[in-house]
Amino acid sequence: MHPTIERLLSHAARHVQLLAALTPREAASERARLADELRAGRPLHPRWSYAPASHDELRRALAAVEHALAVEPPTPLGAAALARARALDLEAELCEAAGTAEVTRLARVRFPEPPAEAAREASALAAAWLAEPEVEAEGEAIASDSADPRSLLSRLRAEVGRLRLPFSVVVHASLAPLAATGDGFILVAPGRRVFEADVTRTVLHEIEGHALPRVRAASAPHPLFRIGTAAGIDHQEGRAVLLEERAGLLGPRRRRQLAARHRAVEAMLGGATFGEVATSLARDHGLGEVDAVVLAERAFRGGDGTRPGLGRERVYLESFVRVRAHLAARPGDEPVLASGQIALDAIDALAPLLPPRPACR
Repeated sequence: MHPTIERLLSHAARHVQLLAALTPREAASERARLADELRAGRPLHPRWSYAPASHDELRRALAAVEHALAVEPPTPLGAAALARARALDLEAELCEAAGTAEVTRLARVRFPEPPAEAAREASALAAAWLAEPEVEAEGEAIASDSADPRSLLSRLRAEVGRLRLPFSVVVHASLAPLAATGDGFILVAPGRRVFEADVTRTVLHEIEGHALPRVRAASAPHPLFRIGTAAGIDHQEGRAVLLEERAGLLGPRRRRQLAARHRAVEAMLGGATFGEVATSLARDHGLGEVDAVVLAERAFRGGDGTRPGLGRERVYLESFVRVRAHLAARPGDEPVLASGQIALDAIDALAPLLPPRPACR
């Protein structure tokens, strides 16, 4: 890869922050208001506003990169780089469209239907997991950002320190998920009541599933490991859930949470509004008002609650079933997936670049 193209794609990967641009401003206070409305049985009309990110100059540079890559002799690595440039341009366009009707159209390009078999299996898993009986959490729930050494914030900081990872663990007031990992940071939502099992699972998910692949990518032999591939973050989420399953941490409450996310997006794409999705999650599936509002907000990111938003939440189950099936058939591919934000369809291009693993004795 030409150094100029590498620098531009690396810059774009750092600066195109899709979820940040499509998260409503003052999200925390609006969640509290909507949860109160849901609790009172009143209609839910979100008052979301956004701060769209302008990427005009960056998108012009990405267009030049796309042209340069498209005219090069075709190679698997060149095709992967071109796909990543196009994906970054699409995400930059989505950042600029925050709060407009364009999000609906662009989101369906960014998160298209997966292969039919994976879509059916993910939908069936969601239905089965939502039908499972509710299980009460055991132990004491501790605020996510508490100074208590058992809190999520404290445990993440301890694990980052133990592994000497180049990450800061900080509280982020508007964060919709419980935690999220980015370039050199792990964010934690404040004030969430978290049980010990969920703390342990979240630490595994963020450290093993997201932070360590970023660390490995930094010393990988090709820049695409550091830049990531198109849909690489989606399949990394699937592997992170698979790690939870392997560790025995994909319990009934977590399964229900993932299933509810998937169901929220299915309902949204079927024409339901934010209010209808949140109400159904609470009334039909037993979620608490705050959880129902947060999950519905995550489905409708970037929109106004009446038309479909980003719909990213479906990638968790869809990528989980795809990554699990792939690694069951080709377990030797896991080191590639564990070395950055790498999609399944980029494995064959990148696998020859990694040093062979030592033979087992």
